[in-house]
Amino acid sequence: MTISALNRHWRPPVLLAIWLSALVLLWVDIEWLHTAASVSLGGVVVLSLLDARRETLAVFALIAALGGALLWAGADADEMLRGLDRTLIFAGMLPTLAMTRTIARGLPAVRTAQHRIASLPERLSGIGLLFGAHAFGAVLNTGSFAFMASVIPDSAGEKQRRSSALASLRGMNTVALYSPFLVGFAVAYTYVPEVPVWQVFLLGGSMAVCGLIISLLIFARPLSFDAVRQGLNCLAPIGLLMAVVGGLVIATSQIFPISTLGAVLMVMPILCAIHLFQRPHRITEVYEETKASMSTMGDDLLIVSTSLVLGTLAETAPPILDVMAPWIGSHLPTWAVFSAVAGSMVLFAIIGVHPMITGTVMMVAVTSSDLPVAHLPLMTAMLFGWGMGAMSSISSLTVVTAGRLFTVKPLSLALSPNLIYVGLFFIFTMSVLTVLNALMVG
Repeated sequence: MTISALNRHWRPPVLLAIWLSALVLLWVDIEWLHTAASVSLGGVVVLSLLDARRETLAVFALIAALGGALLWAGADADEMLRGLDRTLIFAGMLPTLAMTRTIARGLPAVRTAQHRIASLPERLSGIGLLFGAHAFGAVLNTGSFAFMASVIPDSAGEKQRRSSALASLRGMNTVALYSPFLVGFAVAYTYVPEVPVWQVFLLGGSMAVCGLIISLLIFARPLSFDAVRQGLNCLAPIGLLMAVVGGLVIATSQIFPISTLGAVLMVMPILCAIHLFQRPHRITEVYEETKASMSTMGDDLLIVSTSLVLGTLAETAPPILDVMAPWIGSHLPTWAVFSAVAGSMVLFAIIGVHPMITGTVMMVAVTSSDLPVAHLPLMTAMLFGWGMGAMSSISSLTVVTAGRLFTVKPLSLALSPNLIYVGLFFIFTMSVLTVLNALMVG
């Protein structure tokens, strides 16, 4: 048995145990369970190095180098275990999202929406793909590309496939501004946990709508209300479903003493269980697909876990606390903070640095400074950098997946007219966040 096959064999049961531990720890603080689950996750991360993709290994090498530099500079090595402990909820989220994705693919409402998008006239296909990728991406993440690619005719040329992939990328990546089903949302909440989830949904959702409008104004000219209406009509079958799921997550996070991520971790398995109880014929299908997905989660866990360990080390590193944070506090004007956070994430992503690395370091530095920065716009800035950075990076799983499903070279998607969109959307969003911050901090 090869190393890759061996890893895929043992990874699902170990992740299942970590997922159950994360659920228990939402309600009961058990020290030995924290330690056991964290050590188990560390083992998963180390063994995942043996069959990781080259792109993942390159990201890990950079994270390891930065982590080593922080340790050499005086960061507390004991914080590495705490970093893994903070990752437990993400390790629980990934199987949850995999199961949710499998359930969603078989829903009649989802299939109806997909069929409506496929039935749009060719001149409106870009609008349908933009809206469709956004709606499906809010829950399915990169799984939305499979739906969008399936509506492209086999006879489509490279130009059409590329433009379709770019529209889908713009639609899917804007959900990073508010969707609790993306890892970026979880990472941002690690640094600003006190922000009410309804505020994130309201502000991030509003920014996402503005992003879709900007996309239409750039790429869907001449634009008409009828074209937009037809594009939105494709999503009518799943509109109520998405509203119910979002409402349940918000309500759960407000009623129970758990985080937003904890609410997702609790609500989604219950909804999935209700669906399977009503449709028992899908149990085998969902089990097999979820298990298969869990067996290939090594790359995602490797990047998320090591990035959060890096961020946790940065919180105790003298260069960050004693040099970088004070420098930001004394030299960076408040109006430039949001642009610095989001802009650095996007720019470094373009040259291949995963936005999670840049984002974690910047969030530690800004939250450790004395700048009058409200946490809601700061979180939104990070989510913007996450989404737009992932859309513009050749090393991003988002770009790689879209390229594979639309049969387009990933480089032509990362370096594309979407960068113009990112630039204009960046100027608009950072201006709004700066004004909002001024109003919130007085």
